[in-house]
Amino acid sequence: MHSERELIERIARATVVRPGVTVGIGDDAAVIAGDPLVVVAQDLLVDGVHFRRTTSTLRDIGHKALAVNLSDLAAMGAIPVAAFVGLGIPADGPLSAADIDVLYDGIESLAATHGVTVAGGDITRSPGLVLAVTVVGHMPAGVAPCLRSTARSGDVVCVTGTLGGAVAGLMLLDQADLADRVADAELLRAASRRPTPRVVAGQRLAADGASAMMDCSDGLALDASRLAAASGLGMAIDLERLPIAAGVAAVAAASGLDADVLAATGGDDYELIVTVPVELVTILQDRLDVSLTPIGRTHEGTGLSLERNGVAVEVPRLGWEHRFD
Repeated sequence: MHSERELIERIARATVVRPGVTVGIGDDAAVIAGDPLVVVAQDLLVDGVHFRRTTSTLRDIGHKALAVNLSDLAAMGAIPVAAFVGLGIPADGPLSAADIDVLYDGIESLAATHGVTVAGGDITRSPGLVLAVTVVGHMPAGVAPCLRSTARSGDVVCVTGTLGGAVAGLMLLDQADLADRVADAELLRAASRRPTPRVVAGQRLAADGASAMMDCSDGLALDASRLAAASGLGMAIDLERLPIAAGVAAVAAASGLDADVLAATGGDDYELIVTVPVELVTILQDRLDVSLTPIGRTHEGTGLSLERNGVAVEVPRLGWEHRFD
């Protein structure tokens, strides 16, 4: 049995970073030598794992396929330039020409927002609908990539935007009867179907002094623990300080869950987790196009602790991690 993390570490040990690559496996994106530095990321989305055609439109799926990749570039502080789309069309349910138009309309609409060109890709038959998107960008002049491994002890841990909306939206998609009890049901469902990559915020944070950064895809708690481990530090997160999306508390209450734990462990928010020297927090808050909320601190040591008003909170899992049995 292998977890996603274990497999990534195994692959990293089996491969060599050669001249021309400055950041390889283990961060949100790879960095290729050049002037400016080139930043490359790839994510794979599979029907039934990352989306469901029964609850998302093809336009939603196209949007999400590009959004999750742009989020990786955002976490490095990069400017996105191009996308390459590998499309696996299901053999037992082929897409019509009109379906392809709708799928790529979702991709192109988000691409246009961020000045990205869909510059190529590949098409093949597959057992189910698959999108493998590679995005290419570059660092702004004079700005270094913001890595996971460069946080410093005593930094303030912050997060952009709000948390929990995507997992609450997924719960509403799975349990339609919940929607009648949640005033913000449609906004939550949209958060699940169409995440917003924080591209501009990522560039500003990298340029203005963030010490480390990564995107929040598998759950705040799990991804924060990865950032802490990469930086060789411990981290404490204060659950009562989390910026929880509107409607999440109602979904959590109806499901017998704690809203702060749901927001911390649910995943798919694609916000940015960032560590910031304490003297820069207010400055960065004023400069961003999205909210930036302090939620904890880094410290000497190892591991992640979740606390609520100073009391440690145990959770069944920190977030979503693929298992390969």
